[in-house]
Amino acid sequence: IVQKKKIAAQKKKATAKAALIKRRAAVLRKKTAAKAAILKKKEVAAQKKRAAAKAAILKKKDAALKKKASALKKKKAAAKAKVQAAKAKAQAAKAKVQAKKDAVKAKKAKIASSGPVRPRALFVSQQAGKGMSLKQMSEKFNTLGASEKQALVNQAQKNLAKRNEIRKSLKKPATKYALFVKKNFATAYESAKKQTNDKKAAFKLATRTLAAQYKKQ
Repeated sequence: IVQKKKIAAQKKKATAKAALIKRRAAVLRKKTAAKAAILKKKEVAAQKKRAAAKAAILKKKDAALKKKASALKKKKAAAKAKVQAAKAKAQAAKAKVQAKKDAVKAKKAKIASSGPVRPRALFVSQQAGKGMSLKQMSEKFNTLGASEKQALVNQAQKNLAKRNEIRKSLKKPATKYALFVKKNFATAYESAKKQTNDKKAAFKLATRTLAAQYKKQ
C-alpha cells in the first residue's frame, strides 16, 4: 500500500511538473509571440518610414526636375522672344530705311514732274523717242533760232517756278522752337561772344541759353 501511495504521489508530482512545464511553455510561447508581434510591428513601421522617406526624396527630385524643366522652358521662350524681337527690330529698321528711300524717290519724282528747268534739258526731253543720239540733239539745239530758244527759255523758267512751288510745298513747317531760335539766336550769340572768344563755344553757349529760355516759356 505504501508503495502504491508512493507511486501515486510520484505520478501526481510528475503530472503537476508536466502541467507547470506546459504552463511555462504556454507563457513562453505567448511572450515569444508578443515579442515577435512587436518586432513585426516595428519592422512594418520602419519599412513604412523608409518607404515614406524614399517617396519624399523621389517627390523632391521630381519637383526639382519639374522646376528645372520649367526654368529651361522659360529660358527657351525668352531666347525665342529675344530672337523674334531682334528680327522685328531689324525688319522695322529695314522698313524704315525703305520708307525713307521711297519717300526720297517720291519727292524726287514729284520735283521732276515740274519738267526740265534748263532750255537744253527741256529741248532734249522734247526730242526723246525720235531716234536721235544725245550728241545729235545737242547739235540740233545749237542750230535753233533765237525765237525757238527763247520759247524754251520761257518754258524752262515756268518749270523752274513750278519746281520751286513743289519744293516749297514739300518742306515741313518750322517748329515753334525753330522759329524761337531763328528770332533770338543773333542776340544770344552776340551775348555769348562777350563771354568767350571761341566761336564754337559761343555757338554752344547761345544754343543752351536759348533752350533754357524756351523751356521757361
